[in-house]
Amino acid sequence: MAPRQIDHLVKMANQIALNLGAGHDDAAATRTAQHISRFWTAAMRRQLIQYWREGGAVDPVVAASLAELETDELMGSDVE
Repeated sequence: MAPRQIDHLVKMANQIALNLGAGHDDAAATRTAQHISRFWTAAMRRQLIQYWREGGAVDPVVAASLAELETDELMGSDVE
């Protein structure tokens, strides 16, 4: 993936987390995961999860939301 593309995905995810509550709690992570699940393509989600799993820096709320998304994708369901 091109560095600019992942930088853009990280920036968007961090902004979503900030705009959906900014709290460092489970609810903020769930709201962020729901938004990403609803409005991002599966490819975008996979790219960001891969970046994060490889040690890429994201906001702690985004990291928690990616953990939720990763689990849901492995289970074959969407976050609702």
